[in-house]
Amino acid sequence: MSKTVYLIDKDPAVIDVISLMLEDEGFHTVVASKPFAIQEVRDIDPALILLHNGLDNHGVEICTALKADTETLKIPVIMSSTSINLPELSCNAGAEAYIFKPFDLADFCALIRATLSSPDKACK
Repeated sequence: MSKTVYLIDKDPAVIDVISLMLEDEGFHTVVASKPFAIQEVRDIDPALILLHNGLDNHGVEICTALKADTETLKIPVIMSSTSINLPELSCNAGAEAYIFKPFDLADFCALIRATLSSPDKACK
């Protein structure tokens, strides 16, 4: 059975590209409903969450909420953004990893696999 990746991003083009790449790599993707609801994450119980942090820092708020919830805190989170503050924001929010946009798809896939193989390591 393929692992499920929960994708939270506002850009439909990014969602399409990432979803296709992940499906090619054998993952099942679920795109977050609008607005984000932590109960949806609990119900889906994904192996990994890919979370975009936009200019409003909403991604930081979501990650912080996920890591504060006993049912979702163990789910690894990879945050993405163009912000130069991404490493600090991601680590402070409790994410396991981060990647700057735009990113190389091969590097992104490698980061996903590394995070899934060592989910307890924080902020890579």
